Amino acid sequence: MVRSKVKEGSDKMDKTTKYMMISMVSNLFLSVLKIVFGFISNMKSLIADGIHSFSDLITDMVAIFGNRLSKKPADDGHPRGHGKIEYITSLIISCFILVLGLSILKNSFSKTDTIPNPYLIIVVIITIVTKYFLSYILIRKGKEINNMILISSGKESYTDVYSSILVLVVIILSQFYDKINVLKYSDMIGSILISVLILSMGIKLLFQNLSLLIGESEQDSTKIERVKEIINNRNEKFILEECTLFKLGSYYEVVLKILVDGSTSVKEGHELMDEI
Repeated sequence: MVRSKVKEGSDKMDKTTKYMMISMVSNLFLSVLKIVFGFISNMKSLIADGIHSFSDLITDMVAIFGNRLSKKPADDGHPRGHGKIEYITSLIISCFILVLGLSILKNSFSKTDTIPNPYLIIVVIITIVTKYFLSYILIRKGKEINNMILISSGKESYTDVYSSILVLVVIILSQFYDKINVLKYSDMIGSILISVLILSMGIKLLFQNLSLLIGESEQDSTKIERVKEIINNRNEKFILEECTLFKLGSYYEVVLKILVDGSTSVKEGHELMDEI
């Protein structure tokens, strides 16, 4: 049985920090934009959406901090490295999302009837487009370098896109309150839906990262076959019977079962293991 630890990409952490910084700047701009216009128009759902964007800013800071800790090299006390700090960081992010969702849900029921100004449609469309591209980039880059911090941040950012779309719908529906009286409650309903959306994403991220923290094997057949290809592309005669990749944040623990000829000495087998 062979156990080895491999890291994906020497510049992975630098890329993570780079994209998280881009996310921080974007979220700062969006949160200020939404909150300011939300207070000006006295629109609770837009304020809630702005607070959601501000939460992205906070989680970005937590993510960058966790990212720096997770790149610490292995030591005597942590022979498998510190890669799982990525999952702990993502757990903190998911818990923060849950608290935020509950807070917004509570405040949703203490609002006055508000009819938002139509000009807010432009503000919301700007936030939707900006956040969509930011979320897409974070998730795509996170999958490229197998980084749960980027993926978690990107998925959380996608909830911001959905919540902004809800705000857009609220603004449009509210314009017809004089014809359909019940539409004057659109802002309150929109704020409630935003909180539910945030809570559902927080729960999903919580269970996903708990699974990774406990220990989860890689299911991507492309990555597994790539490892097998590297191992089998050798001159020695052996049979690779099993190959399992366990996720350790930015690392993998590769567990192999290799069969060798009966005439192979223990020393030869040990040298083969080291080379592999």
